[in-house]
Amino acid sequence: MLRVIHAPNFSMQGRVALLTGAGRGIGLGIARALASAGCAVAIQDVDELVARDAARKIEDEGGRAIGLGGDISDAKVVASLPERVVQELGTLHVLVNNASIQSNSPWIEAKLEQMDRELRADLLMPILLCQKCVPYMRDQKWGRILNIGSIQQKQGNAGMMSYSLSKAALEKMTMTLANRLARDNITVNLIAPGYFDTVRNEKDRPRMAEIAKGIPVGRIGQPEDCGGIALLLCSEAGAYITGQSIYVDGGLSVA
Repeated sequence: MLRVIHAPNFSMQGRVALLTGAGRGIGLGIARALASAGCAVAIQDVDELVARDAARKIEDEGGRAIGLGGDISDAKVVASLPERVVQELGTLHVLVNNASIQSNSPWIEAKLEQMDRELRADLLMPILLCQKCVPYMRDQKWGRILNIGSIQQKQGNAGMMSYSLSKAALEKMTMTLANRLARDNITVNLIAPGYFDTVRNEKDRPRMAEIAKGIPVGRIGQPEDCGGIALLLCSEAGAYITGQSIYVDGGLSVA
């Protein structure tokens, strides 16, 4: 019989995480996974009532959570989030950049104003959040940044060009910051979801069974499918992983 010499430490006891766009879907799936391991979570969503309701449900399950509202494309809102988390939860160890804006139209018809808003929310605001959160992580000599990309950072999508571009750039940002922050005991990684059953894809529900046939594992992703890898990357168990993009897509990116 093998003797277990070292078991990975997935505990998040004493840690505090800020998750953007986490009132529902993949963000909430990650928040629940972190909370289940003992992490206090600050759930941000553009709809504050949705954020508070999600936080309340996590607390009903035995976790510790708060809900925060605000438009993630607004720099003033974004810049204030880390301080609000520290005021309410005492500190900040983990940032999950999950919020994004996604529009769908032929690239040649895309409006400049919409592209500008998407790029701000999906790329520039995550960078700003990193700038605001890293000082807290450096003070504690421990931190985790988890960016949520997309399978489209690899495949591209002419109907969602600014979204695809922002996710590709987010991958490069992940690599750059991982190199800069490794000496501070801060890891920076990205998970790239494929096709998931979320509110954003609700319009596709009637044909999801057909869509699933094109995914190697034979099913649509569920929000909790991102929870396990997120917990690995945000806990001590993932301390030697940084600068990586991991696809959570049921094999779709290699199909």
